[in-house]
Amino acid sequence: MTFVLDRESLLVSAPGDARVPDLERFLEGEGLTLDLSPMPDATLADWLGHGAKGSRSPWLDPVDHLLAGFDATLNDGRRLEVRPAPRRAVGPDMLSLFFGTEERFGTITLAWLRVHRKGAARPTTGPFDAKDAPLEHGEHALWDALEKELSSRS
Repeated sequence: MTFVLDRESLLVSAPGDARVPDLERFLEGEGLTLDLSPMPDATLADWLGHGAKGSRSPWLDPVDHLLAGFDATLNDGRRLEVRPAPRRAVGPDMLSLFFGTEERFGTITLAWLRVHRKGAARPTTGPFDAKDAPLEHGEHALWDALEKELSSRS
């Protein structure tokens, strides 16, 4: 498995089919961590697609996002690339189509993840789960409309 570490930016690139524990072992050898609790036994794409359970809450630090960029394949075969950048600097939040949606719109094939130095002091809270807030009726309708539109463009 090929992982690419950008130590200066504290980002690591990993393919979607990489296993999360394998990525964490690689990072441990570099003195870094994803800082997950518990450690998921899943591929990166599956873990992200199910909401990255065990990751830190994104509400702890508004600029410290788990995902800095990603490549994905939409269900109709089209590719999407969001290059690593601060989330507020890239326009529409395309990650929302893939994060926690259980591959409804497509699959993450490569992810640029934010890593942390082992032992670095950081704010704490309970584990994060994207599924904590269930969708309401209007939100379901919006997701259905998005899915229909993306499917009709193939």
